[in-house]
Amino acid sequence: MQTAMVIGSATSTVKHASLNGWRLLVLQPLDIRDNPDEFPVIAIDRLGAGKGDKVFFTSDAKYIQQLTGRKDSPIRFSVQGVIDPKLR
Repeated sequence: MQTAMVIGSATSTVKHASLNGWRLLVLQPLDIRDNPDEFPVIAIDRLGAGKGDKVFFTSDAKYIQQLTGRKDSPIRFSVQGVIDPKLR
């Protein structure tokens, strides 16, 4: 798991069938000091995270296959939780 800042959302009119019904967020991974680390990534979200929220996310392929119900899903990342702003 890794932390990230939600920097936006993605909209797609044509997408893989496994992504239908999922919110797609653009995440900026963060290092241990909350500085941007690496390039932004796209993640599926079922928790309702929004722009400016700090979240933790996973790249666990088996878990994402279970979430989407598809072994052929192209998505690599999934939001796992929203970090309480009071704990930042």
